[in-house]
Amino acid sequence: MTSIEKKETVKIIPQVVDKGILILRIIGYIDASNASLFSRLINEQLNRRYSNVILDFSELQYMYLNNSALGIFMKIYQSVASRQGEIGLLKLPQEVEKTLVKLGLTKYFRIFSEEKKATRYFNEKEEK
Repeated sequence: MTSIEKKETVKIIPQVVDKGILILRIIGYIDASNASLFSRLINEQLNRRYSNVILDFSELQYMYLNNSALGIFMKIYQSVASRQGEIGLLKLPQEVEKTLVKLGLTKYFRIFSEEKKATRYFNEKEEK
């Protein structure tokens, strides 16, 4: 991959749906070379103070789950949990999901295969 191709390594498209649920559509790839960029982009969106956030990985091309990436996931959790919210992970790459399960980190995140199920879960949670 040339440096020109790597210009747009990762970007995040925010979308607010239903009852204030923030969906962050992650596009591109995440690895050690852009983990700090990914962290900065996520933090910019988390500063919008939504309680329930869905990270949509459906357009992610590649993700290398190293210690930096795990740290970013935990910071996301801490930020949203401090507002009594939850994180949903939508269409997570299978290898990443397996790793989160093995490490016992799925207790911090809800994993969904469909956006409709994710938004329904958070809508029902807000109604309670």
